[in-house]
Amino acid sequence: MDETRQWEYDDGEFDNRVTNLMWTICGDYSTRMDQKEKINLSQNSALYYGITAGGRRKFVDWPKINGYVQNRTSQGFNRQKLQNLVFLAINPMVIRQIAKERPGVIDIQKEACHEMLTLLENPKSQQFLDLVEFDILRILAEIDDGQEKRIRDMSLKILTVSQAETTGTFIEGIDALYIEWQALKVVKPLRYLEDESGPGDVIDTEAFINQSTDALFQIKELQKRDGEQEKEINKTEVVFVDQADLDNLLKQVAYFCGKSYFENYQTKKLQNTLCKGAHRDCLLHFTDGVLRSECDSEVKKKYALRDQHSNLAVYQGNIRVYMRTIKRLRDALLRTLMMERSKYPVLSDWGGINVKKLWRVGKVPTGRMFQRLDSNDKGGFVVDLLLDSSMSQKGREAFVAIQAYIITMALLEAGIPCRVTGFNSFLNFTVMKRFRNYDDPIKATENIFEYYCEGSNRDGLAIRSVCDSLYRRHEDNKVLIILSDGKPNDVRLQAKNGANAFRGVLTYSGGIAVADTAKEVRIARRRGISVLGVFTGHEQDLDAEKHIYGKDFIFTRNINHFAEIVTTYLKRIITN
Repeated sequence: MDETRQWEYDDGEFDNRVTNLMWTICGDYSTRMDQKEKINLSQNSALYYGITAGGRRKFVDWPKINGYVQNRTSQGFNRQKLQNLVFLAINPMVIRQIAKERPGVIDIQKEACHEMLTLLENPKSQQFLDLVEFDILRILAEIDDGQEKRIRDMSLKILTVSQAETTGTFIEGIDALYIEWQALKVVKPLRYLEDESGPGDVIDTEAFINQSTDALFQIKELQKRDGEQEKEINKTEVVFVDQADLDNLLKQVAYFCGKSYFENYQTKKLQNTLCKGAHRDCLLHFTDGVLRSECDSEVKKKYALRDQHSNLAVYQGNIRVYMRTIKRLRDALLRTLMMERSKYPVLSDWGGINVKKLWRVGKVPTGRMFQRLDSNDKGGFVVDLLLDSSMSQKGREAFVAIQAYIITMALLEAGIPCRVTGFNSFLNFTVMKRFRNYDDPIKATENIFEYYCEGSNRDGLAIRSVCDSLYRRHEDNKVLIILSDGKPNDVRLQAKNGANAFRGVLTYSGGIAVADTAKEVRIARRRGISVLGVFTGHEQDLDAEKHIYGKDFIFTRNINHFAEIVTTYLKRIITN
């Protein structure tokens, strides 16, 4: 994070006030307040995090917590989950300690949490602990709107841990909660020594807390850019258009692209959430295409069938090679998954007795007398394949469809859910054409051969749209693979009379479009999605692709290598 962060209120005196508040609480004027500890959502939230920063310095024994985390991590506890529990409980704990001398901080906490709920509107993601974090804000703001029982139960348990009087009691509470949450049966008795971090394995839970706090600021920053001159996060945009014109637009897009699989109110809700910043006043249309959706255009159906038959003919012409490729890639993925999920014995401080070590008892110092099974299993995987279906891909339809089909079949046969979506622009709509959904039968994969190219492409909005539902998947590992030429390009036409002026970026191309697409890729990665760009354009456009995808992009001169490239990337994701 840039050390010269722009303060929300452009007020250096207010910044100093927050720092002085931290100094007053902790009593140490030599300490420095890290930029990542400063929350920029509102004045009350800034004051609240200044107070908690001082409280964490005064009331928390960080070497003891680091020693505890290191000890439990070495025994197989998940470090990130453990540190997240500490993060969620630590601020309420220090506020309660500070309130013994300064009762007014409880009111500041309530106001700050209430403002953060209003400004953020939604959790950072649909991950369990992110939902719990958001629910804790509700409880501290004294808002009770009926949360899911398992989320509310965890929130209350975390706040119970925050009632601890000392760091030692706090650690005991966190430890007991983690064991209960993860349903651990055999656990070595708790012990913690100050700073047990070994060489090359430094535990810094305080830095983890600061980074987690800073995540709130980053959400504000990203959404602030999206809203241009907006002063509130996630403010709902209301676009006033003539109802007859709107109905006509909806009829046109349904006529030429197929009826939406969402109801109108669902699409409007998504547009209010997603069509902001550069995409303000854009419209979205989610369809299964003219062949599988209700569509009155016989001409469009005719052309769609022609393209489908053409793609299938190319596939059938070399089907044996393609089937061997699917099998080879599937087997490679299965081998990788089996290796990661296989269990192997490791020496440990708990588990079954290692009889080979029994001779040491009473003769030499004993350690790691037990043996337990461990694995590198990182949980489930889910993959989204996003295909640029604009005119810039014209002439490559069969090759793109075949390679997308190959990789999807390999993934499905390896037990990995996969959704495939094409995107292009039509009128003021970004059309998201779903070829197959995650849980569709394997036969539905043949819908990929309906792939055809038309219109332009607004990549940033397409990526934002597909990630919105990918975030909510339950799998631990989410992957988004995007095939494009690195040239987002879309133009909106203004009405002559200037009525209902389009407020987004009219000419979505060049540096503006590349920067916006790159921003959406970074947001997805920050929120836990692994994003790979597969470039199939001209070499002179490589710089734009590098800017959008960073190091995780692949350039291939031959689209036939697409499936093997993607499989290699997925194997790396699985094993890392």
